[in-house]
Amino acid sequence: MPAILTHDFFGKSVVDDVSRLRSFATEDERCAFLLGNQGPDPLFYLCIDPLMSKWEPLGNVMHAARPARLIYAMREAAEHLEGADRIVARAYMAGFVCHYLLDRAVHPLVYHWQHGLTAAGVEGLGPESGQFVHAEIERDLDEAVLWGVEHKTVRDYRPFDEVLQASPKVLSAVDKVYFYVALWTYGRAIDPRTFSTAVKEFRLVQRAFYSPRGAKAKAFAVVERAARRGDHSLLAAMSHRVREGAVSDFDNRDRAAWENPFTHEATHESFEDLFEDARACVLPALAEVFSAEFDEQASQDLTGNLNFEGEPVAVDGDFDWEQ
Repeated sequence: MPAILTHDFFGKSVVDDVSRLRSFATEDERCAFLLGNQGPDPLFYLCIDPLMSKWEPLGNVMHAARPARLIYAMREAAEHLEGADRIVARAYMAGFVCHYLLDRAVHPLVYHWQHGLTAAGVEGLGPESGQFVHAEIERDLDEAVLWGVEHKTVRDYRPFDEVLQASPKVLSAVDKVYFYVALWTYGRAIDPRTFSTAVKEFRLVQRAFYSPRGAKAKAFAVVERAARRGDHSLLAAMSHRVREGAVSDFDNRDRAAWENPFTHEATHESFEDLFEDARACVLPALAEVFSAEFDEQASQDLTGNLNFEGEPVAVDGDFDWEQ
C-alpha cells in the first residue's frame, strides 16, 4: 500500500466526481467508496485474530497475482448482488479501483527507496528489513499528506476516528463480494465474514498503536522486538508521529532521476506527480469498469497486467498462499 491516510485522502479528492458519475447518493455509498480506497489492506490485520488469521494471506495474494481477473471478478460479484447490496458493492468496487490505481502508480517509487536503503550496507538494515523500511517510507509520506491536506498532525486528526467508517450493512455487502472474488480469482472458498472481520481488526489496531506522544509506540516496539528477536518493530514503523510539514524525504520533490525497479524505466516523477497521474486515471477507469462491454480482456487492457506493486505479472500467474 501507500498507507491508510494517503489512500483515504486520495478517495476524498475524487469522491464528489465519482458520486456524480456513478450516482452514489447515500452515506452508506460514500462510506463504501472510501472504504474501497483501502483496497485489500484490511486483510493484513487478520493476523491478530486466531480464528481468522488463516485468511490473512489473501491480502498478499490480491496485491501480487492476477490483477485483471481480480478487477473483473469484483465487478461481476457486485453485479450479482441485488437491491441495496448491489449499489453499495458498486460503490466499494469504485473505491477499490482507486486503491489499485494509486498503489500501482506510487509503489515503484516506494520500492526504489526501500531497495536503495536496504542495499546501502548499513549494519542491521539488510534486505530482511524490507518490510519495516517499506512501512517507514509510507508512514512518512502519510504524515506529509495529512499536513498538506488538513494542516494537521495526528494530535488533532485521529486515523481511527476519520477512516474505515462503514456500517454493518456495508460490511455485509462487501463480505459477499470478497467471498465470490476469492473463489473466482484464486479458487479459495473463504469464511463469509473475512472482510468485515478484517475491517474491525484494522480499526482496533489503528486505535491500539495511535501514539501521538510516542510513549505507547515505544512500549509496543520493545515488546515486538523481544517477540521477533530482532532490531525492528513494524508497529513503531507504522505509528504516525506528530510531524508538521507537507514534505517527506521520500517524495522526490526535486524530481531527481530514479529507475522503476520492476520495469527498469527511468523517470523523474515525484510522489505528487504519481499521485496526480493516478487521480487522472480514476474517471476513465471507472467508466470502463462499469461499462456493459467490460470483460476479462478489457480488464487486462485496463490493468496492463500490472499488479498492485506496479509489477508486470502473468495473466493467470501462480501465487503462494503462504507467502
